[in-house]
Amino acid sequence: MIRNFLIILLCLLYSCESRIEKPSAFVATSGDYQTKKIDPNSLLMGYLIDGYKPSNAQFEKLTHILISFLRATNSKGDIAMTSGWDNLDEVVTAAQNNGVKAIISFGGGEFKVTSSLMGNKTNRQNLIKNIIIFIKKYNLDGFDCDWEPSWVDDKNEMESINNTVTDYYLSFIKEFREALDTEFGKGNKTFSAAVLNLNSIWYSAEKQISHFPKNGWWNYLDWVSLMNYDNDLGSKHSTFESVFGKDGSVTYWTNFGIPRSKIVIGIPFYARGGWGEEWLFYKEIMKMNPFLSGTTDFILFKKNDLKEKKYGFNGTITSAEKVAKAKKLSLPGVMFWQLAGDLPVDHEKSLLRVISSELRK
Repeated sequence: MIRNFLIILLCLLYSCESRIEKPSAFVATSGDYQTKKIDPNSLLMGYLIDGYKPSNAQFEKLTHILISFLRATNSKGDIAMTSGWDNLDEVVTAAQNNGVKAIISFGGGEFKVTSSLMGNKTNRQNLIKNIIIFIKKYNLDGFDCDWEPSWVDDKNEMESINNTVTDYYLSFIKEFREALDTEFGKGNKTFSAAVLNLNSIWYSAEKQISHFPKNGWWNYLDWVSLMNYDNDLGSKHSTFESVFGKDGSVTYWTNFGIPRSKIVIGIPFYARGGWGEEWLFYKEIMKMNPFLSGTTDFILFKKNDLKEKKYGFNGTITSAEKVAKAKKLSLPGVMFWQLAGDLPVDHEKSLLRVISSELRK
């Protein structure tokens, strides 16, 4: 009899852990949650990976660092940092000693979000609990949700993975905000998210679907960062028009429902020539071409044994023009990926130096 009871109990536990919820029909509005208003032109934030520690001179230009990435290691919601962050305590302390907020970023381009994690309330709540513990342990100032599309060879698998975000994004965002406020008090920790340049994914030459749901998730966030890069290749990579044009990213997301007062634009500190490994840090371009004009936004380059291609990037002029336009629109500020790609900040062609100068004019 005891044996039968244990079998039933195990089956019930397994059922709870594996049950996938129906996506919620709830649509959030600004009346459901109010965030603190962020002053226009007040944010200058850089993503860090692989344990990169900014110099004090770089910290002086920044308001926030986004430490990347924290990820779930299984469907039960256990978490771990990606490689290189043995110095996490040191980087957080250095940032805060320089008056810079240290935010942990969750997810990233290689992180595959499954329905067994996010579509199961028990597992989702366990993930949230573990992230809250992590934030408390490292005395972090906020959380950045960086769910991105996952590309895999199997198109059906890819669609299933990405539909998880569409189905359960709001559930996670809402529940995480509630947990963050309960643990730390409302407004004491920031909560942001990063989204694509435009809200679409190409599964093939014929099939394109949206990624983020149109159900008001942004109302629970302090700001939303637009990943205005990796949107195209060569000389079309991260152009001014792709961000601010009639069909550009800012117009798209404001029409989607996100108010301008929450939109942060993104600037790449790298060039892209093709998908995959066909990219270069901005500092590598300048090392090869030290007299390159600030108006230049692409170079011809042959990476390893690949074909020569145009590698598109944002030079000092385009970067400054983007910041000036963001200021004109009274957006909260600018973020960039990633700080390791820049020249030393005392170099006249440092992108961080140029962006900071333009933002604070």
